Parts: sequence; structure tokens; C-alpha cells
Amino acid sequence: MTRRRILYWLAAMVAVLVVGTIIGLFWADTSDVAGTIALVTNIVGAVGIVALLIALAVLTRRQRRAA
Repeated sequence: MTRRRILYWLAAMVAVLVVGTIIGLFWADTSDVAGTIALVTNIVGAVGIVALLIALAVLTRRQRRAA
């Protein structure tokens, strides 16, 4: 996986987290379905961000060792 692809996916995960937060702020108190969607998107976004940051760190470390 290239650094560029990791950064694109990282941006996508941040967008998912933002969308989940917006849904949670505006609609979660009026609908259980919206609350569930907000919860799931926030979990997916947070786990994705952590996983991608770890992947980015591993990739950077490997590139530094190879150089």
C-alpha cells in the first residue's frame, strides 16, 4: 500500500467520522435509527483512523530502514 493511498483512506475515514458526528448532533435525539447510524459511523471512522495511522507509521519506518 502506498503512502498516497493511505492518506486518501485516512481522509475518507475523517469524512466518515465527521458525517457520523453531524448525524449524531442533529438527528440522534429524535430517531433511534439515526443514533445507531451515528454510533456505527463514529466507531468505523475512529477504528479506521487508528488502523491507517498505524499503517502509515509502519510504512514510513520501513522506508527509512530501506534508505
